[in-house]
Amino acid sequence: MIDTHAHLHFPQFDEDREEVIKECEEKLEAVITVGCDLEDSRKAISLAENSKNIFATVGIHPHEAKNYSEKDYDKLINLAKSPKVVAVGEAGLDFYRNLSPKEKQYEIFEMQVEAAKELKLPVIIHTRNAAKEMADFIRKHFEGVKGVVHCFSGEKELLEAALDTGLFISYSGIVTYPKNSSLRETLKYVPSSRLLIETDSPYLAPQPVRGKRNKPIFVAYTARAIAEFLGLKFSDIDRITSVNAKRLFNLPLSSEESKEKLVYQVGNRLYINLTTKCPCNCKFCFRGYEDFILGYKLKLSREPIAEEYMYRIKNPGVYEEIVFCGYGEPFERFEELKKVAEWIKKFSKETPVRVDTCGLGYLITGREDILDELKGIVDSFSISVNAGTPEEYRRIVKPKFGEKSWNSLLKFIKDVKEKGFNVQITAVRYPGFDEKSFKELSEKLGVPFKIREFKRFKKWEE
Repeated sequence: MIDTHAHLHFPQFDEDREEVIKECEEKLEAVITVGCDLEDSRKAISLAENSKNIFATVGIHPHEAKNYSEKDYDKLINLAKSPKVVAVGEAGLDFYRNLSPKEKQYEIFEMQVEAAKELKLPVIIHTRNAAKEMADFIRKHFEGVKGVVHCFSGEKELLEAALDTGLFISYSGIVTYPKNSSLRETLKYVPSSRLLIETDSPYLAPQPVRGKRNKPIFVAYTARAIAEFLGLKFSDIDRITSVNAKRLFNLPLSSEESKEKLVYQVGNRLYINLTTKCPCNCKFCFRGYEDFILGYKLKLSREPIAEEYMYRIKNPGVYEEIVFCGYGEPFERFEELKKVAEWIKKFSKETPVRVDTCGLGYLITGREDILDELKGIVDSFSISVNAGTPEEYRRIVKPKFGEKSWNSLLKFIKDVKEKGFNVQITAVRYPGFDEKSFKELSEKLGVPFKIREFKRFKKWEE
């Protein structure tokens, strides 16, 4: 687990800093101690350079902006050349206390973004009472710049602007506070590949230790609260946020984290990633934008043989369910799908097998008898429809088979139901989604539906 935002060099740790650092090195993979002005950043760097798993940032907090000018650009650049510096910041806008004039905050923030571009480092963004202004700034200045909105507090416009620009979203201990239900709700909209956690220690201790001095190991409380809200395991959030932190801050991934995943576990389910191919180009899809999903590298550089999947599954009976679902469409490799499913059922008849599909299996394979071959080895289908009308379907899903796709999809759904498989159709609640027509389609087909929340991977444009 990685605490992506702490202040271990602050005076609140003067009395027991060595003990806290030892605790971090025993229980965490890394901690990033964040600078708030140039002198403070020197202290952060010194601490990081004398600790194995502590990293530092160089930045000027908006409160301190009044003390700096663009003449300090070179000083910031030179400080950031330490090999232990992994980001610029925290930098941003704070209109809550207004300890620096607004125009000065903008000047110093923009200077730091330019420095990050030169250094090829991400930016740690501080914002308070400035959500609209920060959203506008991000849209204008962050093209091609990596970064994270630190201690995100739930503003929708800021979240959209950050995700549209490819930024990460970091949650602190405030997400654990009982009254912050609206903040927890925003977790549904953040792609797993953009989620981070932090403590902001010594401040903002999470609920179980609220009122105490915060410290990096308390990041586990935040991870636990997020896992519970999202219906995931603690280990899932640990993996997701640790991999994301390494990706953003250019920390080395382990050999296991770097591997392309043929199979991957989330909760008690095992997922089988057969291919990168898909006949659809859905407007909301992560394909082509993110290689890492749920803390796993899912984009494959090759198409493995069926036996490689069998080897990695090992004992299918230990899973709650096994799902053919990965970076691409399972029916693109129908023979491998069938072969692996047969092997699963051979060793564990009781383990349910599900196929998550776009429902264009007939067009992909050029055959309409494929469901008969899956009887007894596949139990259920989750079919991604994402529209209630053929016009909306073509506009949003953009299938390569053109106008014949819709009728083939509907026939596939009807056949799945008639042949006795369990089936549901699904949709994403993207901007402008016609929920009413989708529900009417579900009723007409006589199959249940599920609507997932829309997670932004890029700017949504009609």
